[in-house]
Amino acid sequence: MASRERRLKWNLPHRKIKNNRRNIMAKNAKTVKVTFLGGVGEVGKNMTAIECGDDMIIVDCGVSFATSEEAPGIDAIIPDITYVKENISKLRGIVLTHGHEDHIGAIPYYADDLKNVPVYGTALTIGLLKRKLDKNGKKCNLVVVSAGDTITLGGFKVEFIKVCHSMAGACALAITTQVGTVFVTGDFKIDNTPIDGKKTDIGRIAEIGAKGVLLMLGESTNVERKGSSTSEKVVGQTLESIFASNLDKRIVIACFASSNYRVQQVLTLAHKYHRKVVLAGRSMKGMVDVASACGELQVPKGVIADSVGKLLPSETVILATGSQGEPLSALNKLSKGEFNKINIGPQDLVVLSSSPIPGNEKSVYDVINDLFRKGANVIYDAMNDIHVSGHAYEEELKLMLTLVQPEYFMPVHGEYRHQFKHAEIAKTLGVPSKNIVIPNIGECYGVNHKGIKQHSNVTAGNAYVDGVVLENGKSVVNDRKSLAEYGMLVVLCAVDTDQGKVVGDVDIVARGFNLTDDVVNSIKNVTVDTINGADFDKADVNEIAKMVKKAVRKLFYKDRQFPIIIPVIVED
Repeated sequence: MASRERRLKWNLPHRKIKNNRRNIMAKNAKTVKVTFLGGVGEVGKNMTAIECGDDMIIVDCGVSFATSEEAPGIDAIIPDITYVKENISKLRGIVLTHGHEDHIGAIPYYADDLKNVPVYGTALTIGLLKRKLDKNGKKCNLVVVSAGDTITLGGFKVEFIKVCHSMAGACALAITTQVGTVFVTGDFKIDNTPIDGKKTDIGRIAEIGAKGVLLMLGESTNVERKGSSTSEKVVGQTLESIFASNLDKRIVIACFASSNYRVQQVLTLAHKYHRKVVLAGRSMKGMVDVASACGELQVPKGVIADSVGKLLPSETVILATGSQGEPLSALNKLSKGEFNKINIGPQDLVVLSSSPIPGNEKSVYDVINDLFRKGANVIYDAMNDIHVSGHAYEEELKLMLTLVQPEYFMPVHGEYRHQFKHAEIAKTLGVPSKNIVIPNIGECYGVNHKGIKQHSNVTAGNAYVDGVVLENGKSVVNDRKSLAEYGMLVVLCAVDTDQGKVVGDVDIVARGFNLTDDVVNSIKNVTVDTINGADFDKADVNEIAKMVKKAVRKLFYKDRQFPIIIPVIVED
């Protein structure tokens, strides 16, 4: 596809002068500056800032999901964007590689901060993001581009290059600056037989590599897997054999809603075998709506049914979310008999078309166990070729490095061991060790043809979402962990501030652990002693409460207990 250029148009009259100034500064730029705000040393929460001269762009802005042990009660973890807010005047746009949650999911939470910043992505990516924004009552300046397009953002030119992944619309990015080209692989695989026929554009990537690439940021997720990834068509072949050999069964298929290629194959097979598809789960229904509207999903006429109704098992396919055992997902509710009065039993064949994400294994196997208990036959990853990865294996990563031929290389999108292994591969392919950096979150590097220089770290890390973005999220999470592990102790008493004395008895309330009478008496005594010994002329009630908290906490040190201590002092 021939590339076409889209220039950012500003409505404000003074922008032209400022743009000219920026262009001059870009020409004089000495380095490309890359700052990592997420997606390194971890899988998820991808976000990178790239600067040159007086311009900055952001690549992706995603979420990660923590277990209840890591972050009790937290909905999502998103990047800390303090650095972006501090440099918002330089920000020319956000470019998205694809529509997975770990690449777009944080934008709705920061929409108010980024409302005037254009956000670019392919049709499915922007469609999914718009749905998320609408759900949260937020708006952003969304711009749809296509693979092959080139956009201009200040001193940057960003080309979107088609790559295969587990969902449509995935792109690598070639970011041209006055200093050199930065190539971002995004999430990718080399699939020679993709479902939609749209292969990774190896030819264009090779052209860019031949012209010269200053820096490559390469995803590292599956670097530990030898060989090459399997084509999505293999899953289709397995699914067809399942359909053909279970003509009398109701088929329940659980997969990621975002795996539109998987969804496409299920819809096509259902139509072929004269079945109706019932979509179970809001995200699944949303994906089908968005993907079909933008042409990335072909839904056979009449194949989707609103409900199971009076459909016979042999006439039904239930396509459900919940392949990772999520507590509120459709599959989890089905396994417990809590979804739309659908009873799972011997008439059902359940297919988990995914592999457990590390950390989710227990949740997944709990669901599988529940399904077996109900009499269903269950097929999952350990038994059949019913899932393939959307991420490149070792040989594909080698091919990408060979095509791009970067002068400098930074492995991203993976835990440290993945990044380290990817760096070692780059060395074997001729990238000098001194030209390879394994970045961490918050690190900032200046890159030019003379070398890589590390700049001062920036404010970065985790921000926590519990309905809203928590201002003091880390301390909230730490408090929740302490509550879960050690419990809570409330010390309640009344104080005569004129006399500086405790009035009446001290009440003790403990939750999450037991207190002996001796310990209760010790807490009361130390509370009374602390308050009666305080100078009320120099300390207010809040300061005295802190003194009580400190004194009581010392009683638990010897037993290595650290409950949350809440002193409540009432002025009498």
